[in-house]
Amino acid sequence: MAEVLKVFFEECREQGFSAKEMLTVCQPLIWRMHLAKIKKWCFILLPLLVISLLWLCCDTFSWWLSALGRLVLIQILPLWDWRPYYHAKCLVPRDQSVLEQPPPLGKEETPWQNCALCETLEGIAAISNASYSSLESEHLERGQPVIITDTGLQTDVLSLLEHIKRKSPQWLASEPCDVSSNLLLRKLFNLEAALDKIHSWQGQTSNSWHLQLRNCQKKAVKSSRLFLDRPYYYPLHLAPYYSSWLLAVHQQRRNQADIYVRGLVLIQQLSGHFEMVLHPKSPCNKGICPSLRMRLNAGEGLIFTTDIWSLSYGLEKPHGKQTSLASIFEIDWQP
Repeated sequence: MAEVLKVFFEECREQGFSAKEMLTVCQPLIWRMHLAKIKKWCFILLPLLVISLLWLCCDTFSWWLSALGRLVLIQILPLWDWRPYYHAKCLVPRDQSVLEQPPPLGKEETPWQNCALCETLEGIAAISNASYSSLESEHLERGQPVIITDTGLQTDVLSLLEHIKRKSPQWLASEPCDVSSNLLLRKLFNLEAALDKIHSWQGQTSNSWHLQLRNCQKKAVKSSRLFLDRPYYYPLHLAPYYSSWLLAVHQQRRNQADIYVRGLVLIQQLSGHFEMVLHPKSPCNKGICPSLRMRLNAGEGLIFTTDIWSLSYGLEKPHGKQTSLASIFEIDWQP
């Protein structure tokens, strides 16, 4: 058709027709040619559109179409073995040396190079009047935990409860991310009810209890900053803690319990005492680095990073009247 039109235009031009006159003469024919193209594409695209809609909206049709596709693939199997492509994750082959990446480390693992930082440790340093810059350069950057003997943050359970109700009542309505307690059944646990039970049991020697909870919701963490004071070596330029823990045990022996913390960890013993244990992560725990055990007394603090160490706490000999109470801050830390 295009060749016929070309010859026709040439003859019209030889007879002196102008371009406007030729367009006027050929307009009906050009319109019919465009209409024919539109019909052709509609004939091709309309069935595809109908099939796509049926595939998306009709489960029966999509099932039958999939079954038909499998039968076709089975029939062409003698001519083309498509099975390697069916099981392959990538149809385009790539350099295997690029694809083979080391697996990500688990939460209880550390690069083996870090074991050189703890293999000669025999205990934990205890210092006072510490500045954050000295803690960072002399201990944290070397992966060594340190006890601060003069944290000075001390309180008892009743004073803390009054402080919470006065300064941060909205914290009582929050839902902790991690809870372990014998105060209430887990499915019935309510923070305000648990603290009310603690308040009513004070002075009763027959009731022993424990409470371990973690705040990770943004509003809960922000409100916890109103009643959990920072230690003096927590500088203002350091990021605010993104998660906070509260550990409390009253007249109850507690075996060592692991808790998962991440980043830079600050522990403040507010009353009583806890036995803390820092365990080296794999592969440093295979006879290379020792586990570090310590007793943290009221007014003392522990600071370490979780690059090498994981944490557990317990209480072997509870005090007859005093409640063991501690707070833990988790901080995103980039040296």
